[in-house]
Amino acid sequence: MGPEGKEPHITVLIPTRQRADVLEHSLRTCLTQNYDNLTILVSDNFSDDHTRDIVFAAQDSRVKYRNTGRRLSMSGNYEFALSQVADGWVTIVGDDDGLLPGAVRRVGNIISDTKFRAIRSNTCLYRWPSLRRSEFGTLAVPLKQGYDVRQSEKWLSAVMKGRALYPNLPMLYSGGFISFSVVQAIKSIRGQFYHSCIPDVYSAMAVARIIGEYFYSHEPLAVDGVSAHSIGTSLVRQGPDGPAKGFLVENDIAFHEDVPTAADGSVPRVHQAWIYESYLQSSYLQDGRSDHSPEQQLELALASSGCESAAVEWGEAFAARHHLDFGAILRRAARRQWREKLRIAGRRFSRALRTHYSVGNSITPLRNVYEASVIAGAIGESPPGQLEAARKVAALAIHRCVEVNRRPRESAA
Repeated sequence: MGPEGKEPHITVLIPTRQRADVLEHSLRTCLTQNYDNLTILVSDNFSDDHTRDIVFAAQDSRVKYRNTGRRLSMSGNYEFALSQVADGWVTIVGDDDGLLPGAVRRVGNIISDTKFRAIRSNTCLYRWPSLRRSEFGTLAVPLKQGYDVRQSEKWLSAVMKGRALYPNLPMLYSGGFISFSVVQAIKSIRGQFYHSCIPDVYSAMAVARIIGEYFYSHEPLAVDGVSAHSIGTSLVRQGPDGPAKGFLVENDIAFHEDVPTAADGSVPRVHQAWIYESYLQSSYLQDGRSDHSPEQQLELALASSGCESAAVEWGEAFAARHHLDFGAILRRAARRQWREKLRIAGRRFSRALRTHYSVGNSITPLRNVYEASVIAGAIGESPPGQLEAARKVAALAIHRCVEVNRRPRESAA
């Protein structure tokens, strides 16, 4: 318990804009949390749909509504949301994401029983029907149990070397809970928390730079939702069109000067570029310290992207900016990409053996993130064995192969 035996105060922030269709279900995953000392604050980025009506319909004293009053960038809305918090602990939930049943209670217990300043968990992955162009969604639920005490510097280094994914870091986003004292410490240096246009990645870099260790739960606390609204998915799949278009136009934090944008001025469609940019933007938290060279990051960016044309085009601009031998780096990356592919395949296979997969149907519909969170919670309470999980992975793989082989015949018809 917190001071005088009280539960720790926890604030869930939901930054949103023009997404009432998914917000309704995301908010519901928060309303069903069995925790009293909880504030659920929806930060509405000047929406003109029925976002406000969705929030006020909740009729729950724990829910607060704030409107930015004018259109802000995504990072600007996140910053505005954080400015509404005064104490306790905080997490950010995307408006197409959700919390698992009992997640906040679990976090409150961890806070009370330990002295960590950051808590991070694995997450479930829910693909909304809108992304699949289907009536139902799909759900992946990690089955590994237990927790680790992780050293921030070690895991940050692993991410920068491509040996781990950035969601393993103590980020202020889905499944990440941070003591507000950490947020205040970061804000005290330059007056604001966010210094990148990619707020989730930046939060992982910033928090990892200033705390020594953190609590990592292998059991998920949150559901990452991927929908037709998702900015990251839009950037990778569609480039500067679709949902990402408004994000790119309204961005008011310039990309770091050492990381070029794409040729059209948009955020590059290179995942490692996002990570390196946020890493550099957060270097002021360690007096400008940067342990990872531009040459190393370019080789990794090219190799991890499979040397695709978009990455190669961006890589040439990056090499020119840093006066690097692009041809030599590209050749090394081409050789290295097979190791990266094997590493990624091994990581996915290992994860798949410890994951329960569900494809929505009329019995288990998975029509929205709330239904996904309820089903994920039930699976987590009585997880199937690894053999059952492996059987489902194989069945899913077979299904995908059948679909892939079927498409050319259907299109030809």
